[in-house]
Amino acid sequence: MTGILVIYFSIIGMLVGAVGMILSKNIIKKILSLGIVETSVNLMYTGISARGGIIPPIISGDFSNAVYADPIPQAVIITGIVISFALLCLSLVFAIIIYNKYHTMNVETIEMIFEREEK
Repeated sequence: MTGILVIYFSIIGMLVGAVGMILSKNIIKKILSLGIVETSVNLMYTGISARGGIIPPIISGDFSNAVYADPIPQAVIITGIVISFALLCLSLVFAIIIYNKYHTMNVETIEMIFEREEK
């Protein structure tokens, strides 16, 4: 039951982040919305891999017919978290560079200035 709720919340988070990326005119808000989408994807993957009745893959003295959790999804999620953090940092650096050049974070204003520079 908990895994299904996690999946539903992650889908809601992905939708909220996607709407934020589409409708926002501020670069920082777009980057934060991208972070919400990335976190929601990791949360959905965690919700899918969380099942009831499984135990951590730690070998103890009892070798019964227990169902162990697969450690591969855990490694994939950790890798995804690191990649999303690197993407967020790189996007913020590019936002700083854009702000230093155009002195605004509004996408429409930046597009107007860029079109004037092109002509």
